[in-house]
Amino acid sequence: MKNIKESVKRDIVVNAPLKVVWEALTKAEHLNRWYTKNAEIEFHVGGRGYMDHGWGAKSEGVYTEIDPLKRFVLQSLDGDYTTITTLEEVENGIKVSIEYQASYLDEMNQASKENMLFGTLQFLENLKSVYESGTDNRLKFWKTWIGIVHATNESGLGVRVIGVKEGSVAADAGIRSGDIIVAVDDEKVNGYEQFERTLNCKHVDSRVLLTVERENEELQVECVVASYPVPY
Repeated sequence: MKNIKESVKRDIVVNAPLKVVWEALTKAEHLNRWYTKNAEIEFHVGGRGYMDHGWGAKSEGVYTEIDPLKRFVLQSLDGDYTTITTLEEVENGIKVSIEYQASYLDEMNQASKENMLFGTLQFLENLKSVYESGTDNRLKFWKTWIGIVHATNESGLGVRVIGVKEGSVAADAGIRSGDIIVAVDDEKVNGYEQFERTLNCKHVDSRVLLTVERENEELQVECVVASYPVPY
């Protein structure tokens, strides 16, 4: 196993009983309610956990630590990363924290790291929604895109375009690597997460007006909104 160099974490508070939240995270039939398309769980130390997350993403690991109703650790089969899930009783419910530890996190580019954390947050928000109101929002996730890789701009205002997929609607609109998108339809963009949420509210085949900063010049670029390339 490679040495652990860095960790990243997301958390949320769910207003539900501790046992209910624990089972939501550790039993396949409950995971399928809010998170996985299909889960196969052997929840004991040394047991395997397989998860089909949807959108073509799958993962599998081995449970290496379990502290009932408090904490469990899932290590990937190749040993490259570890997921630590912690539950804590707080004033408004149960605080669920998901932490990733991996040897490659310090080498991962900002866009990939932000994408991973945003995905985790969306699922945690769905955990909260399902167990507080009974509403599953997964079919509303990742509906649209324009074909760019982006990361929060260093100043905190807008997102910096790191890459543009050849043949994408962004490429057709003239978006370039290095552009900074600071607004979508005049709604200011404060970073990766807001850009993703704002774009995902748009309809496929609609058009958005992107405010772009390029080499000290501000441009207005009209771009078609495309459907996300990988279906749920």
